[in-house]
Amino acid sequence: MKRVSLLPQRNDWTEIQRDAVKVIEHALAMRALDRPFWLAEDAARELPNLPLEDLLQLVHLYAERGSPKYERAAMRWLERYITEGSPRLQHFAELVSDLARHVDP
Repeated sequence: MKRVSLLPQRNDWTEIQRDAVKVIEHALAMRALDRPFWLAEDAARELPNLPLEDLLQLVHLYAERGSPKYERAAMRWLERYITEGSPRLQHFAELVSDLARHVDP
């Protein structure tokens, strides 16, 4: 009689572990965005593949605090948004306009 295992196979465990790590990283990053500013920056540095929505929150934190890092962070976010998404021109123009309002002349 062949023995049947209800536990995932070795390859399945590797995928499960990878998925768990992603979930944990994302949760930690989201919690950091609610904490002091430097923690949010650290989370972004430690987790370079944060979702665009989370990174946009960090960009907005730079704007709220008048950080000199704001413009560069906004430009990098827009670059990644174009690369990873498939934005419509009108929506992209609105995003650029919204982000540009926070730049000091």
